[in-house]
Amino acid sequence: MNIAVFIKQVPDTTDVKWTVNNNIDRTKMDSVINPVDKEAIEAALRIKEQLDAKVTVVTMGPKKAEDVLKEAVAMGVDDAFLLCDSKFAGSDTLATSKVLSASIKELLPDTKLIIFGQSAQDGETGQTGPCVAARLNLPSVGHVSEIVEITEEKITVVSETDKEKITLNVTLPAVLCIYNYVYPPRIPRVCGYVKAQDYNYVTYNMYDINVMDSETGLKGSPTYVSKVFKCNDTRNGMLFDAGETSVSEIYQEIKKVL
Repeated sequence: MNIAVFIKQVPDTTDVKWTVNNNIDRTKMDSVINPVDKEAIEAALRIKEQLDAKVTVVTMGPKKAEDVLKEAVAMGVDDAFLLCDSKFAGSDTLATSKVLSASIKELLPDTKLIIFGQSAQDGETGQTGPCVAARLNLPSVGHVSEIVEITEEKITVVSETDKEKITLNVTLPAVLCIYNYVYPPRIPRVCGYVKAQDYNYVTYNMYDINVMDSETGLKGSPTYVSKVFKCNDTRNGMLFDAGETSVSEIYQEIKKVL
């Protein structure tokens, strides 16, 4: 079984830098693996221990994103590669899903299971995994808190929301989004770090995965960041009487502080 895990390098939130287009400037910041993506890696490695599976980790970003690939290799994945092209810069979730799904089609066509973290801490949209599933015409399950059983043909998982837990049987190939704090990632061993340092990380650009310029980056993104500001956290608040205050009046008060 071939398993692909998509991870994201997220900025060190203690020192955020921005571009003139109000996008995070990842080239000038230290990056780490998105925390829940490490749990996605852990989930894949546990499946590998049960089945004869190969785990490939993929990330999209600048050249320095190899750092998060090294951490994944140190944890025990079999292969890792980088999707890197200046044309990818500024991609929203729709454009990103185009690149990631294209990488599956062109580079990993025999993949039976694709795993994401539920969301990234620099965006918290939770959209990329389901978008990739839709582009590949695959079933997807979000908020996965447990992988109960897996065979070559199907997987049984528990999907957990604030209101309920649902056990689902899903035919493979499929896409899973792992929920936070359910698969504590393992600590790499020394031999893992040695492998990570010596590993040959292959990079693919948009031509390698058959993606057009108009489909990615700012050109391929229907959404964009219109304004970025630092929120001043205060304890000042207002109380409204639900029986006497209209929604439009509340809205006008909110606009005053934005």
